[in-house]
Amino acid sequence: MGRPFGLGLRSQLMLALIVAFGGAFVLLSLVTARLDERENAEEQRTRAAGLAQALASGAGSGGGGLGEESIASMIDDGLVERIEIHGDDGSLRNWGVSDGGPDATTRTGSGAELRVWVPASGRGDAARRSLFLFYLGLTAATVLLLSYVLLTYFIVRPIDRLRLASERLAAGRLGTSVPVQGAAEVARLAATFNEMAALLREDRAALQERLEELERTTAELTAAQEQLVRSARLAAVGRLSAGVAHEIGNPLAAIRGLLDLMQRGDLEPEEEKEFVGRIQREAERIHHTIRDLLDFSRNEPGRVGRIESSADLSEVVSDTIKLIDRQTRFRDIDLALDLDEALPRVRGDHERLRQLLLNLLFNAADALGGKGRIEIRAANGEGVVQLIVADDGPGIDRDVLEQVFDPFVTTKAPGQGTGLGLAVCYTIVEGLGGSIAAANRHQGGAAFEVTLPAAT
Repeated sequence: MGRPFGLGLRSQLMLALIVAFGGAFVLLSLVTARLDERENAEEQRTRAAGLAQALASGAGSGGGGLGEESIASMIDDGLVERIEIHGDDGSLRNWGVSDGGPDATTRTGSGAELRVWVPASGRGDAARRSLFLFYLGLTAATVLLLSYVLLTYFIVRPIDRLRLASERLAAGRLGTSVPVQGAAEVARLAATFNEMAALLREDRAALQERLEELERTTAELTAAQEQLVRSARLAAVGRLSAGVAHEIGNPLAAIRGLLDLMQRGDLEPEEEKEFVGRIQREAERIHHTIRDLLDFSRNEPGRVGRIESSADLSEVVSDTIKLIDRQTRFRDIDLALDLDEALPRVRGDHERLRQLLLNLLFNAADALGGKGRIEIRAANGEGVVQLIVADDGPGIDRDVLEQVFDPFVTTKAPGQGTGLGLAVCYTIVEGLGGSIAAANRHQGGAAFEVTLPAAT
């Protein structure tokens, strides 16, 4: 959206001054003209009265002293425009022509009424008025120019500097400042602007320091979180040790028996070849078991919360079942799988998801005490995959249910659990942008529902 522009402050001030002085000039011109008219009218009446008195004195009784030639000469010279003498007997004598009422009226010594009309005294008035208006306009222009210069110096330029400084400050140049100059209000505004800029610089420095502190804290928390996951992983490795010993012990026993038979030297070539093949298969079995355990226990920093990778949840479930299949604690537990076909890949890496599922299965097996049923269900949702691990054990105590994902919260006897397994599960799921919830089932037992975002 574009910025609205209008007349600048300098233009607005100039326009306001022109309007003000122009209006004042017009008013003064009108007042001057009116005063000149009144002055001329008064002068005309005074002159007419004086002339009438002089004529009345000279007229004598009946106006006999007024000669025709003298009156005609006065009219020709422009001293009077019209003269009328009204006698007591109703007679009328008049000279000249004029409209309107007489400028002066008086009576002669003989009782006759003398009426006089004189021309308007406007000589030199137009020139005087023009000269007055010229000096008035010159004075107004001088005052206008002086006002413009003073307003520009004390108001317009300081405000313009403030505008430019504000634009630089808005652009991020926090070192901007303006000189404290101009009118008192503008100077106070400049001082306030400098204080505001200083406060912004201080706030920016404090924010930068706080950001660096948060980055350090985040790095420390990430390291602590990674260490927590690593500790839980090592704990899970320890719990897997019995199953691993069984997985390695059985093939080793078979290998030793086969080697004993071969050492007797009474085997047929075909039997010896078969025994070698069986020994090789048992060795491969041991190799795969050790490799799976090493892959699971390997520490890979920075993988907590990594969501750019994806994994096949069905493969995660299958590999996890292989890890616990021959565990002693799962020997009498019925594992039921219910996985939707064509599950989409989910966010996260294979190993972390396997650790998540393994922790949930260990938690369920501990709750069952080695006997019972564990259900693993996975269903496709709208952009997510729902993974549910449920058991038919005693369930979770209500007092613990709300804090079950907090670190070091456990219902196991002392020495049998650290309370970190479910906390690690929560950390892994949260880092992947999913959610995990625990609830007690109506038919008995507990259920953990994990929501994992589908990979895009």
